[in-house]
Amino acid sequence: MADKQNITIQLAGQPKIPLAVERSDEELARRAEKMVNDLWHRWATQTFAAEPQLKVMARVAFQFAMLYLRNERSADELTKLNDELNNLVKNLPGLEQH
Repeated sequence: MADKQNITIQLAGQPKIPLAVERSDEELARRAEKMVNDLWHRWATQTFAAEPQLKVMARVAFQFAMLYLRNERSADELTKLNDELNNLVKNLPGLEQH
């Protein structure tokens, strides 16, 4: 059974959100909370200070979604390159499988 623990996070000054996370993921959850809050605060007070806070949070969510998708694309490209490299190595003279 998974070893979960209950934590709370708070994003963009909104009410606290209870979460059940794997103990091994608590640090990631805390870092994610900090990253979101740091970007939201910087954008809400500087870059997009004239915009409603909800719109700023939507921009933050979009930014992190783009980052996630870029990383996903990079991981897919690395998997393809790894597969190609494995095929090349398997077909090197003297390494053919019998």
